[in-house]
Amino acid sequence: MSSPAAVAALASTATSAAALGFVPVAVRFQLFDTLADLDKAVSGQDVLTALQIRSDNGTRQDVPCLLLIQDTLYAMSGLGFVDLAGEDLYRANVITKHLAATPSAQHGAVHFATEALLAGAFLMRKLQAEDFQYPFKERETPFQFAYKSMGQEELAKEHTYSIMAAEGRMDSFNHFMVGKFMKTNTASDRLQALGYDLESVLKDAHPSTPLTMVDIGGGRGEMLLDFKAAFPQLQTSDLIVQEFNHDITDIPGATLATWNYKDESPQPIKGALVYHLAHILHNLPDLEALRLLKKISEAMAPHSRLLVHEFAKNVNYAKMHAAMIALYGGRERSSTEWHQMADLAGLRVTFEAYPPFGEGLIEMRKV
Repeated sequence: MSSPAAVAALASTATSAAALGFVPVAVRFQLFDTLADLDKAVSGQDVLTALQIRSDNGTRQDVPCLLLIQDTLYAMSGLGFVDLAGEDLYRANVITKHLAATPSAQHGAVHFATEALLAGAFLMRKLQAEDFQYPFKERETPFQFAYKSMGQEELAKEHTYSIMAAEGRMDSFNHFMVGKFMKTNTASDRLQALGYDLESVLKDAHPSTPLTMVDIGGGRGEMLLDFKAAFPQLQTSDLIVQEFNHDITDIPGATLATWNYKDESPQPIKGALVYHLAHILHNLPDLEALRLLKKISEAMAPHSRLLVHEFAKNVNYAKMHAAMIALYGGRERSSTEWHQMADLAGLRVTFEAYPPFGEGLIEMRKV
């Protein structure tokens, strides 16, 4: 006979999809923030009253109806994002308070409950429609198939990020990428905790070797600025953020350079001491990821190192793996897969660390 606990776990997970659809509602109307501020068991009416007071004070211009508040909070309790304290009674828990204290986490929750949820809903439909062709190509994922199915043919031809931009979603996504789901240790502390000695890499560099670090797709330069704070010998000219984001026009403390790694141009910065790829490769299918690795390999000198910052391919990131597949045709990768890709790109893995939670690190050098 089936275990009741197993059945309960199955039902809880399988029925979570629609509840996730309410996450953007909770974020849109600041329900997590409001519940954290009230910090006690409150009813839907109490939350509505608090929102109305904020609106009257000019901090909000719209307030949802009571039933939408109640149903959204109830759905959030099912996800564990708030506590259900009684009939129509809700209390902030540690997740609620973390969301309220970490705006980037709310943006991340919206991303996965919007784009990833939509892509997941069309994954099987795409497979069936195309005789189960797999893996997905970068611009032919379930996300594009969803837009095609909804009659938005032009958007369906675009990359996922371009679709998000057209939908007005990139500002929120960029906020998520700055802080992720939590602000962990600084980049230098994280590497040290993983057993990687970046300080020695910098100290042991030949006097004639520039201490150049290149963060490819590095956003607003948060990681390189962390390194600059930890290692005073690093100058602004040493720290180069390569971006192809027109919203980023200046990075105080670092040097901004433009490079679209998806076009045919080679990596323009040759012989850097360290190249960084942080959460770039898991957005790419294997062939595209290998293409990028080869471009970097061709630019590297014998002293150069490539540091890949990615999650481990373990049970804790299986859902992230599925999201990367559905949105980008990408994937998380195992140690075996990293070694295979390095070999094909003319590189070798010289350091690797895969913590159960948080970013892992893979160092590659020229063969």
